[in-house]
Amino acid sequence: MKRLMVVFILVTAMVVTGLSGVMAADRIKLGIIYPITGPMAHFGKLYVEAFRLYVDMINESYDIDSPGDIIRSKGLRGLDVATIELVIADTEGKPDVGQSEAERLITVKKVDVIMGAFQSSVTATTSQVAERFGIPYLNPASSSPKLTTRGLKWFFRTGPNEWSYVGSIMDFLKELNDKRTDVNIKTIAIVTEDTLWGQDSAMVAKKKAAELGFKVAVEISYPHEATDVEAEVLRVKRTNPDAIVMASYVTDAIIFQKRFKKYDVTAPIIANGTGHIVPDFLKAMGSDANYVMSRQSWADIIIESNPIAKKVDAALKKRYGPTNALVDIGARTYVGFMTLMDAINRAGSKDPAAIQKALMETDIPGKLLALPWDGVKFDPKTHQNIYSRVMIIQYHDKVQKVVWPWNLAETKVMWNLPPWGKR
Repeated sequence: MKRLMVVFILVTAMVVTGLSGVMAADRIKLGIIYPITGPMAHFGKLYVEAFRLYVDMINESYDIDSPGDIIRSKGLRGLDVATIELVIADTEGKPDVGQSEAERLITVKKVDVIMGAFQSSVTATTSQVAERFGIPYLNPASSSPKLTTRGLKWFFRTGPNEWSYVGSIMDFLKELNDKRTDVNIKTIAIVTEDTLWGQDSAMVAKKKAAELGFKVAVEISYPHEATDVEAEVLRVKRTNPDAIVMASYVTDAIIFQKRFKKYDVTAPIIANGTGHIVPDFLKAMGSDANYVMSRQSWADIIIESNPIAKKVDAALKKRYGPTNALVDIGARTYVGFMTLMDAINRAGSKDPAAIQKALMETDIPGKLLALPWDGVKFDPKTHQNIYSRVMIIQYHDKVQKVVWPWNLAETKVMWNLPPWGKR
């Protein structure tokens, strides 16, 4: 009887252990950390909506090509069709709040992986928390170059950094100068908000300007929650630059554009994305948005030329309405999310080290992305995706049109702008 009891206990322990192992693999807890409230809440809403749909794509089955066919498989087959549970944290757009929320996600909510956090300054603090706890952290959008030069082992970024973004802006201006006889750019104004993103944008713009022979007429750093920018706009007007390079969020981008019109500042604007490319900017400015340029990872033409983008765009509109089209945020989030899901699927485990190893081995071809990139492959030292790319768009008739690189251009750059009121 004693021997039978021992055998019974051992068998029961093995069954329970086996069941708990299966249950552990049943659900992957994905923590996402974004500004759900506060001045950046608009962006947080876009991210949350995108994540909800993309999680559903993994948990259910959609007819979309994907790495490892993870979208058609209804769960991650590498982990016995594990599903994804979304756990949302609100940074309020503040680095310190983001830090405490990241700790809560890991220690209280017990998330397996994290994605976030939109603003580079918040991504910096939240990723340090993940590093301390040894949790994989994938960033699809924050662009500060410093984020991937800190020697972090658990941080990965799929989107371009500021050297790609702002560097491409400056290269575009140089090529435009060389290509067009009606363009003569000698001086630029640099106008950026004052968080880490804006600081890095200004840093890259200054360095590239010096390399390419442009003079910086004025450099302005303004509070990112500014409601009055008349003094800054008048400083730009006094220097009369040939071009204005900006890095703004949507509220301040709108305020600046209105003040530029008020004071008849007509120098072409080339923005570092974000505030100048979201639908709210166009909605607020109407035809006054025409001829603003910006670096972009996204252009509407991609929907027609990219089968993945077309299907994701249709899924977003079906779920959230016809105005919720795939744009820059949704497309970059899709690439980052599917990259992380593919790594977890290949890892076949929730073990952080296994997921980290799978991320290091990532090599996704461009045909499986919702963006015209060559693919996703991480630099072994920095964990920066080496295949991301950048375009320049310009608003024509209130539509974003690709104007650079030249082989992708939908229309010619409008440089010598018509007066305000005739745009």
